[in-house]
Amino acid sequence: MPKTVCVAGASGLVGSNIVKACLARGYRVHGTMRDSADPAKHPYLMALPGAAERLTLFDADMSRPGDFDAPAFGCDAVFIACLIPTYAGPSGMKATEMDLQQGYDEIIMPTVNGCLNILQSAAKQGVGNAIICSSTSSTNPVPPVEYKNETEHWSDPDQQCAARKYTSATKAVMEKAALRFCAEHEMRPCILLPTLMLGPMIIPGHMDEGLMAVLSRLAKGEKGRHDKVPNGSTSMIHVDDIAALFLAAYENPAARGRYFGVKESRHWQDIYTELQRLMPDMVMPEPLDEEPEPPTTFDFTRRDSLGVDIRPVPEILESAVAFAKNPVFGA
Repeated sequence: MPKTVCVAGASGLVGSNIVKACLARGYRVHGTMRDSADPAKHPYLMALPGAAERLTLFDADMSRPGDFDAPAFGCDAVFIACLIPTYAGPSGMKATEMDLQQGYDEIIMPTVNGCLNILQSAAKQGVGNAIICSSTSSTNPVPPVEYKNETEHWSDPDQQCAARKYTSATKAVMEKAALRFCAEHEMRPCILLPTLMLGPMIIPGHMDEGLMAVLSRLAKGEKGRHDKVPNGSTSMIHVDDIAALFLAAYENPAARGRYFGVKESRHWQDIYTELQRLMPDMVMPEPLDEEPEPPTTFDFTRRDSLGVDIRPVPEILESAVAFAKNPVFGA
């Protein structure tokens, strides 16, 4: 009998790819969505290979205690991939406009409490493994270090909140709360720290977001995101590789703690050079006219210990551009 795992946030960018990877590995999957019958999402998840036989979708909202009791029942692990960044409160006020109390109440704590609600259900059902999706925004120490690693380097939520970066501060607060909970309930925690994720999308709505939406416009000959090449860098990974890291962390009983979920960071100048190679007729931003800032550098010792062969940046961008030109969803 194959093991059963729960994927909280099955229709999200990360969650849908974890579902796909788990089904490909032969697992039974309990996937959660706020609306499991959503016609913009449900058909594409159920079209994944193996979904008809081994994927069950549940309605669950992380803001409601107990909602994850049923999805977690009988599961060996819970993958928490529903903690998406929150940039505005219920009233629509931007996080950057809030004071400290409102920032905590409306931006930080809903995510922290949502994560703990899911873990509570998992603990109640005897789930022993929790694999959580966070972000590299929790690994930005002040002052910056030359090579960031996952064990020593944490962002300072107080410093982030003082700058009204409540969305970024959420990740470190959530991670530490989750690690405390897992220690108290004898659960094995693994936390993956990705940033930009590119490649084939499973659900059409994911093409409306981030750089994949930009690539779609560029592939059509339209203007992209930048008027001028930014003097900065961004880290990235292929969507299939981040899902593979999640599974590797789950399947290795010795894995524990935080792991970077990125291939590497590249300067935007290099990214646009590569994109122009792939799309010679694309609308290019104005070139950089100053010395490029060095990209962020990482210590990938822990990431590499998971044994996942992560494809290089040119291959990531080539895959993303190919999909932007000819998208086929739910595959």
